[in-house]
Amino acid sequence: MATDDAGQRPGIGRGTSRSPGLADPLPHDAFGRLRLADFMAAEHLEQLRGWEYLERCWVGEAWGFTEWLRLESAPEVTRSVAIDLVALPESTAQNMIDALRLPLRAALNQQEITGILGEPTGTERFVRDRVTLVFRIGAAEPYELGCTVHEEQGLIYLTMHPTPLPDQLTASSR
Repeated sequence: MATDDAGQRPGIGRGTSRSPGLADPLPHDAFGRLRLADFMAAEHLEQLRGWEYLERCWVGEAWGFTEWLRLESAPEVTRSVAIDLVALPESTAQNMIDALRLPLRAALNQQEITGILGEPTGTERFVRDRVTLVFRIGAAEPYELGCTVHEEQGLIYLTMHPTPLPDQLTASSR
């Protein structure tokens, strides 16, 4: 694993007040240029149009539950990433996590995640055997990061988007 001049792994050891073990994640402009096709063969991806998520309409690419989304109103800028850490090959998932500058890996348990990111700003539980921990990361260019942790498998799913998102809501949410 590469290290910086101080001998630290990128993204680890240079914390902020919100997240003690996390350096600033990828700048928003660099996040906006990422595409799922940067990590997977384009012919294996499903093209999404009119996708509704977070009360907005999106376009983007998907492979199963891994989705890289751009607002319909700004289709050139990636604004949301979801990574299915169980379904993807381990190296592909880790390459995505590394590109986002997150000091995480599949299968981390809840205690390990909070040890890296600090206490979550919220939690969501939709299924009995898993919880989603919601974090606000990045001081200068903030993101909302969701980490879904299965009680036996550990970290199984990540979502990340810049915050705040633009205010264009779907017609059904107005």
